[in-house]
Amino acid sequence: MRGGSRLAGVALAALISTSAVAASPLVGKPAPDFALKGLDGNNLRLSEYRGQVVLINFWARWAGDSRVEIPALDRINTTYHRAGLVVLGVSVDEDEAHASEFASAMRVSYPILFDTGPRIGRDYSLRTMPMTVLVDRSGVVRYVKVGYKRGDDRAFVDQIRQLLRE
Repeated sequence: MRGGSRLAGVALAALISTSAVAASPLVGKPAPDFALKGLDGNNLRLSEYRGQVVLINFWARWAGDSRVEIPALDRINTTYHRAGLVVLGVSVDEDEAHASEFASAMRVSYPILFDTGPRIGRDYSLRTMPMTVLVDRSGVVRYVKVGYKRGDDRAFVDQIRQLLRE
């Protein structure tokens, strides 16, 4: 019976993971636009990337999963940037100085932006960190994943490849 309950647990975890993706009210709707200051001091606007596939990763330095996910996203950015993928990291830390130190220490190759107000979090229904959103070339949200566990980046790559082919 022990093996049966383990199998049921795996099935339940898969269902929960799938529902975390499918349950987002954002999927199928235009991505809420934003303009945020970047680590380099320049402002970036999401709508500037219309025509490209955009992966937006909302993270916080206090969220342990962010520390694992950010390097995986950096590898994805390195692999798919030339094919038309834009990765944007958005820190939701209230303390921009600490977030900036953390982002610099992570040494990522994609832009890091700072959201220190509540509007964007509300627009994107942020509840748990990290959260990853994939936006297609026309600006529509196609995929949302709340949380991160090792191996989730494979699902991101599958979705990215599909969107890059469209």
